[in-house]
Amino acid sequence: MILGIVGSPRKGRLTDQLVTMALEGTESTWTETKKIYLVNFDIKFYSERSKVCPEELSKLCEEADALVLGAPVYWGDINGLTKDFMDTVRISNANGKYALGIAIAGGTGKGLCSAIQSIYHFFYHRQLRGVDPTPVSRFNFQKALENLYQSGWK
Repeated sequence: MILGIVGSPRKGRLTDQLVTMALEGTESTWTETKKIYLVNFDIKFYSERSKVCPEELSKLCEEADALVLGAPVYWGDINGLTKDFMDTVRISNANGKYALGIAIAGGTGKGLCSAIQSIYHFFYHRQLRGVDPTPVSRFNFQKALENLYQSGWK
């Protein structure tokens, strides 16, 4: 199963559309997919009292064969909800599991480089095999949708 993770709190919007397109590419190969929204989980920021995200969310990530993680860019980097997820999720069996990262910035597209780096640093440190980094802005949105379908298919 391929797990699509939408880091935006706004369902149906750009981040959601991009993750959906990658999952549609995956589904075209008859592979099972599941999409979740981080906003539906009680994810706390990392602290001494709260070091892990909800067990159900970590379990979904562990059971998945690969991950697609999409995050919007707020103020030059990924949004806080996605960052809190990355700081607290537990994936004990991630060694070599494929992961595709998507960052989308509105307006001028500033912050895309920092955001995509944050996602792929997370993949690296969690021993996920990052593939096809996808920075997206209004200037390449349509092309990114096409590319994500292909990435999902691969």
